Amino acid sequence: MARLRDYIGLLIFSILCVSALFMQSHSFTDSYIVPKWLITLFVFGGFVLYCTIAIWFTNSIKVNMFLVGIVLIAICFLQAVLGLLQYFTVCYSPSIYKITGSFDNPAGFSACLCIGLPFIAFLLLKDNKRYIHLIGWIMGIIIIVAIILSYSRAGIISLATISTIFLYQRLIHRRMLRFFLLAGLVALILGCYWMKKDSADGRLLIWQSCINMVKDSPWMGHGLGSFEAHYMDYQAEYFRIYGQQNRYAMLADNVKHPFNEYMGILLNFGIIGLLILCAFIFLLIYCYKLNSTIEKKIALYTLISIGIFSLFSYPFTYPFTWIITFLSVLIIIREPIEVFFTVSWRKNIACAFAIVCSMIGIYKLVERTQAELEWGRISKLTFSDSYNEALPAYEELEKVLVDDPYFLYNYAAVLLEKKQYNKSLEIALQCRKYWADYDLELVIGEIYQQLNKLKLAEKYYNSASMMCPSRFLPLYKLFYLYKTNGEKERSLAMAEAVISKPMKIKTTTIRMMKREMEREIQKMNMSIKLE
Repeated sequence: MARLRDYIGLLIFSILCVSALFMQSHSFTDSYIVPKWLITLFVFGGFVLYCTIAIWFTNSIKVNMFLVGIVLIAICFLQAVLGLLQYFTVCYSPSIYKITGSFDNPAGFSACLCIGLPFIAFLLLKDNKRYIHLIGWIMGIIIIVAIILSYSRAGIISLATISTIFLYQRLIHRRMLRFFLLAGLVALILGCYWMKKDSADGRLLIWQSCINMVKDSPWMGHGLGSFEAHYMDYQAEYFRIYGQQNRYAMLADNVKHPFNEYMGILLNFGIIGLLILCAFIFLLIYCYKLNSTIEKKIALYTLISIGIFSLFSYPFTYPFTWIITFLSVLIIIREPIEVFFTVSWRKNIACAFAIVCSMIGIYKLVERTQAELEWGRISKLTFSDSYNEALPAYEELEKVLVDDPYFLYNYAAVLLEKKQYNKSLEIALQCRKYWADYDLELVIGEIYQQLNKLKLAEKYYNSASMMCPSRFLPLYKLFYLYKTNGEKERSLAMAEAVISKPMKIKTTTIRMMKREMEREIQKMNMSIKLE
């Protein structure tokens, strides 16, 4: 009976990990991340209920780490194989990138592989059978090759750092080899910088603007969701101060992540939040040293891998990262947890609390899932111009998704298309509280222009231009705004700005804009001569 209970737990854990790695559905507006989160949270709620009931009635639950390791290695291996099949064009990749696996970009793909890789070391150290070692090495090499071919610099650096730590500990009496190992790691990091220098410099701009945000609220931070709510305003302010001829102007883009999880903590919770994280890390190290085992060592390697990846990317956007982080922390602090649950009243309170939270969480999750599915359905109706059917559904969904900036943006854009300008403005300004975004600025500018509030339209078009100085559309819209308002000199200046602006990415749309502005200048010059 006990063995059956443990196998059921392992099965639920396997479903949890598979959901977090492979779940995707075009029934949602976001086909990749949202389905993973919704299904993972639903399975996690069930898993917590199962474990809580098992602990309550049996006082403990045994975890076979060897089987858990095999599950993690197997699903990471399948993800790596999927990525390699995409790379060699055997499987279709829906992205502009050659390798994404079941994700929307290489960051999520490589993050999950880097997180799962240390468990192969656990497999090799825990079992001495030759065929197990052979299978482990083959899987490990395939996962490593997939990480490298994804060209994810965060993944490559994380992989190299873990490998360096692993080898460094085994070269105790070989100082020269240790030196070359560390030198090689430094060279690799520098090489990753030069591999995509423009992208790396773009991240330097992001971090510089983030530091300016931190300065405004260093101790307590700006609150949860502050990066989305305020970052692009700070980026725009940077270019107002240093000008659009700054070396970062061509690199600046519409940013949705700080590309550094620690910076995200600093922005949201300030120095106090970062100190709490540091204290928690020291607690983990203390628990690790109390009783160092192979399981704890692998858990520590996994957390280091996640920590290194977090310096350059956003692994916690994906549910698999949270699952493995949670698992690794539980492995390291296992003894204190067992001591805590030896006291009956503590165990009862903790179990009751977990059950109540799980039940409430699952109820809220079902409500959210229904809303997300409905949003996915009605968003497709707008493509077929079925606005009369879609708009009442949007209005109803607003009650559930009232604080979701992506939904509010979509709703505002639909209302704008339907020419309901006042309602569209109301929704767009509500969205602006949660989200500072280049595209949103253009939508608000367009609404104000349609409402004949030209000064406000100009303000938002200029804001969009400052957020992303390399973009042409704000200048193009400003040209027609000034032309409509009869401001010939200013419209001429905008037309010349569009023509003279260098193209970051050469597209047919931008070339057409430039030719259109050339024709407009010719017309304006002709009209001046006639006058």
